[in-house]
Amino acid sequence: MNIYLITNIISWIMIAIIFLIAFAMERFTFKKISLRHMTVIAMFGAISVVLTNVISYSIPIFGNVRLALGDWIIFLIGMLFGPMSGVISAITIDSIGMLAPNPFSYHAGFLLNKVILGLFGSFVFLFKTKKYLFFKVIILYFIPFALQSLVLNPVWMMSWIGNAAWVDLIFRVIKLPISITIYVSLAYTSFKVLYPLLKRWPEENIWCLQNEINYTVH
Repeated sequence: MNIYLITNIISWIMIAIIFLIAFAMERFTFKKISLRHMTVIAMFGAISVVLTNVISYSIPIFGNVRLALGDWIIFLIGMLFGPMSGVISAITIDSIGMLAPNPFSYHAGFLLNKVILGLFGSFVFLFKTKKYLFFKVIILYFIPFALQSLVLNPVWMMSWIGNAAWVDLIFRVIKLPISITIYVSLAYTSFKVLYPLLKRWPEENIWCLQNEINYTVH
């Protein structure tokens, strides 16, 4: 059994586990995902696919290192609408993105990256607290992104190019703070814009309003 098959199997198992975790966090119901949710998520998803699969993959930064400019949207969806929306949007965005021409072959590990990001986005509003919102966004984005950039992506790439996948590691380390700054700024700024609009929706249907939190966003 080769490394490509092994890593794909492990990735699909992890995706299934994360899906179940997200489902449990939503109390095993899809009721919170309304038609309005799906409309907004679909719009965000289309933007994410264009930014990542059409624009970003054609612009290398260092060697094979690229900026996935649309993945922060998956984190934002999880942050706004909850774990199931984040996970489902990740699966949908990755599936549609694979239809766009890109230099990479399919690997479920890249879908796993997105699924983890969507789940971590929902953690921002997991507990009822008004404090340190910006720092929570930084930390909860940094953890999955650092894991993805420095560990998971090289492992997935080993399926095709072997140990050469680790050659760009130093460039990934250099890129990390730059990418985090860009992605967190985009996600947080978008939240500031969207939050007042979402407050007009029924609060019981919105993850970021589930505890009737009245955030003052700085």
